[in-house]
Amino acid sequence: MIMRTRGFTLVEVMFALGIFALAALAAVAATSQHLNDLNYMQDKSMAQYAAANAMARVSLNYPPENGAKGVEMVGSREWFWRSEVLKTQTEDVFYVTVRVFDEQPASAEVNDGALVVLSRYLGPDSGSTDDGARP
Repeated sequence: MIMRTRGFTLVEVMFALGIFALAALAAVAATSQHLNDLNYMQDKSMAQYAAANAMARVSLNYPPENGAKGVEMVGSREWFWRSEVLKTQTEDVFYVTVRVFDEQPASAEVNDGALVVLSRYLGPDSGSTDDGARP
């Protein structure tokens, strides 16, 4: 009895290569998405720092200035911010919102493409007085 050793047929090899190619493509796509997510999380973290810095700047003046804007340098990158100040029903208390953008906003509309939005209530004891001393 003679046993012949046979290899894979061309169809079997092509089928296996097709499955491997699909698996490799899925792995590359998952890795690419993961890297994009890491970059986005880094941008969000840096924008959070910029928002906190901008909120501190806005809070230094009482009453806060509506529509103030500026640039914060965080992580060797410029972050653009704008503030919005709303009066509340409580006298001398304001609701301050700071929006941070990764590039200069094209329009005056503050809701366009903000990466981070940070809000807080600001009262007379929250910021500094005109002479820089705490009340």
